[in-house]
Amino acid sequence: MLQKAYGESTLSKTRAYEWYKEFKSGRDVMEDLLRSSRPSTSATEVNIAKLKETVTENPHSTLREIAAELSVSHESIRTILTNHLGGVTKHVAARLVPKDLNFL
Repeated sequence: MLQKAYGESTLSKTRAYEWYKEFKSGRDVMEDLLRSSRPSTSATEVNIAKLKETVTENPHSTLREIAAELSVSHESIRTILTNHLGGVTKHVAARLVPKDLNFL
């Protein structure tokens, strides 16, 4: 009945029951609660420094090898190399080789 009167912006029956349950248990606002989760990014200062060190020590490492060593996804490694270290990589025979060592 409410959905007919107010359209799409009406609270669903399920959501109304969920909110009722939350308020009954003592919650007083329906804003999102803080969540304990993984960091939204792997591009931390620590990871960037470790990546610089790893690439300098072994410039022939692959993205996957570096990712496994640093416990970060290979896409995060690529993003850090591209966005935070000035695009310092180039692939040669599926290996990671520094284009410039200007980040040293």
